[in-house]
Amino acid sequence: MTSDATETLSARLDRHADRIFERMIAWRRDFHANPELGNQEHRTAGIVAEHLERLGFDEVRRNLGGSTGVIGILKGGQPGPCVALRADMDALPVREATGLDFASVKTADWGGETVPVMHACGHDAHTAVQMAVAEILATERDAIKGSVMLVFQPAEEGPAPDWQGLSGAERMVADGAFDDPKPDAFFCFHVLQDERPGTAGEIRVHEGDGTYAMNLMRIKIHGRGGHGAYPWRTVDPLLIGAQILTALQAIPAKNVDVNENAVTLSIGIFKGGTKFNVIPETAEMEGALRFTDGESGPYLESRVEAVAKGIAEAAGGRAEVDWYMRVPLVHNDPELLRRMRPSLERAAPADKPVVDVESCFLDDVSNFSSIAPLVFFTVGVGLDTDDPARSGFHHEPSFQVNEAGLATALRAMVNLAVDYGYDSARNDG
Repeated sequence: MTSDATETLSARLDRHADRIFERMIAWRRDFHANPELGNQEHRTAGIVAEHLERLGFDEVRRNLGGSTGVIGILKGGQPGPCVALRADMDALPVREATGLDFASVKTADWGGETVPVMHACGHDAHTAVQMAVAEILATERDAIKGSVMLVFQPAEEGPAPDWQGLSGAERMVADGAFDDPKPDAFFCFHVLQDERPGTAGEIRVHEGDGTYAMNLMRIKIHGRGGHGAYPWRTVDPLLIGAQILTALQAIPAKNVDVNENAVTLSIGIFKGGTKFNVIPETAEMEGALRFTDGESGPYLESRVEAVAKGIAEAAGGRAEVDWYMRVPLVHNDPELLRRMRPSLERAAPADKPVVDVESCFLDDVSNFSSIAPLVFFTVGVGLDTDDPARSGFHHEPSFQVNEAGLATALRAMVNLAVDYGYDSARNDG
């Protein structure tokens, strides 16, 4: 924004952000104390939808993405484009170990098993920030050029074990949630706790392709069960699985040029059997294949399948490999990023200018690039240098958010939402 009128609007947006900050933190702490797993975010989605309705959003759509997604549409006072902002709502099956006054003690069903639940990635912060964005934009509705679509997305972390299908963003795209209106641009942020003290509020962004793609796999091994005292009468699927797990690590180590493609292959679930003296009929593994060369996915998948099936067959068993979710690389549109960079710079703290990086988080918001140009960035939530507490990295039980950093996130998202309409008007003119 460059004119006196829009500079006045910028100052108003900052004042609104200061005014709502404490309520935003209260929302965040409430969500943190009451986390919900992917596609189970019923309480969170209800709070969000009621908030948008109270603010007078022109449309509030519920139960999107096959489960709990919410979209709110606010029409501005002046004609212009449609800009979409995304916040994810889901938590993780992690037992919290932060010691915070508002720490989660919740549990939930996860594929038939009762598990602890924690916001161990910061999605509680994302949801609270977007609720604050909604209130500020509703207050300044008359000054908005075009319309704003606020997307509250379920299941960014992927589907539960008993949920067949896609991640939250991919499901919303497949279900046509963005067909009418069709956004002209998407903006999304993620908090970043990379354990560097003193980085709260630091904005980091990349241009073009960044981070890595991720393909999720389930491997089911079929053997022949029997008595544990007579293993020669069986085909042990657990032993086959152990050999597959070890052999899979040779794919990134021996089948990939490390100068061109950074590949990791991690198995997070390995289960089978019900009793110590019964060799089971089947065993299952679940894991993730990650890679920075987006074109290498089919080859890497073929290697996983060859290893799993070959080892199983050699032992007299059989293996099935199901690729149940594929998340593309996050692509930050270079032109959109250059146009909107002043908005990020204005939101950044004076002592923490915007940092350009080569890669960023994996996030299923990458699916939205099939709809419109996207900009995704991170906002630091590292603890203060004099804070005696310790935070773990994302998905760790000790993960914490320095809430001071959320002030930057709020300003950035509000400025992007408002500035995009004015920038588009200048470009059209």
